[in-house]
This record gives sequence, structure tokens and C-alpha cells, in this order.
Amino acid sequence: MPKMNRQTLMTYLPIAAAVVIMGVTGRVQGVWSERWGTFAELDSYAEQLDKIPMQVGDWQGEDQGKSEEKVRKIAGAVGEMMRTYRNSSGDEVRVSMICARQRDIFYHTPERCYPAAGFDMQGEPQQEVLEIGNTTAEFFTTSFLKSEPSGTHAERGYWSWTGDGKWIAPRNPKLEFAGHRALYKLYVFATIPPGNKARQANDFCVDFIRAFVPAAELALRPAMEKAGRLRKEEAAASQPST
Repeated sequence: MPKMNRQTLMTYLPIAAAVVIMGVTGRVQGVWSERWGTFAELDSYAEQLDKIPMQVGDWQGEDQGKSEEKVRKIAGAVGEMMRTYRNSSGDEVRVSMICARQRDIFYHTPERCYPAAGFDMQGEPQQEVLEIGNTTAEFFTTSFLKSEPSGTHAERGYWSWTGDGKWIAPRNPKLEFAGHRALYKLYVFATIPPGNKARQANDFCVDFIRAFVPAAELALRPAMEKAGRLRKEEAAASQPST
């Protein structure tokens, strides 16, 4: 094999170095984002979704089956719960909750899927902090409007994420949830009543969230506690023996 002359070596050396750096960086980023591997937390989180009660306060739930396989795949959903909840006043909300890996769960959000379905977003989503008992929950919220032959159809939506029971709506969710292997995402949507009804969708959506979040947290807690134990056991096992 002929030896490389100095000019050839100087040409290819930076390329080889760049390839090595890209490979190392990709590996580190993959480990940091947990792109590779399977995690027991995902199955545990998915199983607990069925434990969320049908009755939460004055709201009675009704299962609505599953979303289309294509939608679940885009969302990276390992587990999914879709329900309609109604109260004695006739208010109705549509609830969707999935669990997925950190790297998948932030892609399929209302800012993308509602405009794709023909809705116009009525302003950028705003962060809203809701008082719930002795704690708080943070949600993004905005409205969506769609023109149809029969008139206009308006929706109000709230969405948030959690990995440990604290619901938050961060502007940089991938950074905020770095290191979480499994997360829950919650959507609460309602049709905005036509006309000038005093009780608008944002009012009863917030009422529902205040009833739902404590009940959901109680149902999901075993999975999150198990995830914490698993991470502690792994951390202990990775320590060098003395």
C-alpha cells in the first residue's frame, strides 16, 4: 500500500478528526437524551394510566378508545388514555394523556396538530399557573378557531407534562426534563360555547383540571415512585466497590 504524501495526509487528517468528534458527540448526546435502550419505567407508566378514576369530583368519565396508530407513533405513545368527562351542569371536556420517552413526547403538540387540522391558533400559547389545593400546576393554554360551512368551531386547550407528579409547561421542555426516561403529557380541550354564555370553556376546563390533577397524581404515583427507586438502584450499582 503506497504511503500517503504530506499533502494528502494534511487533507484527510482534519476530516478524520471531524468524523471522530462527531461520533463521540453523537454517542454522548444519545446517552444524555436516552436515545438508545429500553426502560422499565415506560411500561410501568403506561400501566398506571388505567388506574386514573372515571369519577373525579363532579365529573364522570367515558372512555373514547385509542387514537389512530399513525398519531400514536408520531407522539411516541407507549401508553394512552382518551376520555370525555362531563359534569352535572352539562359541561364537557376531552382528556388525552399519554406516556412516552423524553425524546418523543414534545413533538406532537397542539401548536402543530391543530393548524394541521385546519384550525387557526388564536395567539401564542400562554403559561397559566393554577392553584390546586396547597400546590400549583402549570399549563400552556390558547384557543383555536376553524371556519366551517355551518359556521365557526372554536376550541380551548390546556396542556402540560410531568415526570414526577409536578405538572409544568416549560418553554424549553427538553432541557427541563433532561434525564427523565418516561413522561406523561396531559391535554384538556373543550368546545367554546357559542354566544355570550357566562360560563366559557376556559372556566370549566380549569374547574376540571383542579379536580383531575390530584386524582391523576394519586393514581400515577406508584409508577413514579418505582422509577425513582430504579434510578437509585442503578446509581448505587454503578458505584465502584470498595
